[in-house]
Amino acid sequence: MFNIFTLAFLSIFLGLGLAIFITRQKTPQPIQLVPPEDDSLNDPKDVRELTLEDLYRVGEKLCEENQLTIKDRVAINENEVYWITESSNEFFFGNYVLGFFKTNIENPYVSLPTLFEFKDFVKSVTSTKGFFFTTGYFTKDVYQPLEGAKVSLYNRLKVLSEFKRFKLTL
Repeated sequence: MFNIFTLAFLSIFLGLGLAIFITRQKTPQPIQLVPPEDDSLNDPKDVRELTLEDLYRVGEKLCEENQLTIKDRVAINENEVYWITESSNEFFFGNYVLGFFKTNIENPYVSLPTLFEFKDFVKSVTSTKGFFFTTGYFTKDVYQPLEGAKVSLYNRLKVLSEFKRFKLTL
């Protein structure tokens, strides 16, 4: 009734059908595997979305306050920029790196791999400390104790509080 050629033909036909079915499916969206930090629940909804320029303004004020001079600006991509600064304070001598990261609506959280990339950059410029600013929030895994350069994290809520502290307007 069935011979080997019929089975081979049917299996090839079934395989082609499955291949067509699979390739016509939408590509999956990245899913959030790690829960976001609790600050995202306290997000003030009446404040507009932050931009990289807003983060730069806070970074400039922080540099003025801590006597940091901007030596170089490195654009990683259109949503991520790093500033290499040098302290003019004799007591806190050394290089510091300020990282600015703009999140988007599809992916509003900064995860641990992004922070690892920043820490690697901080290490590559022989810096002692980093500051990482974002327009969104971090995932909870970012806060686990990590080795390497110390990085201070500034999420959207903390950036907004810095705007108030420096008396800046949005």
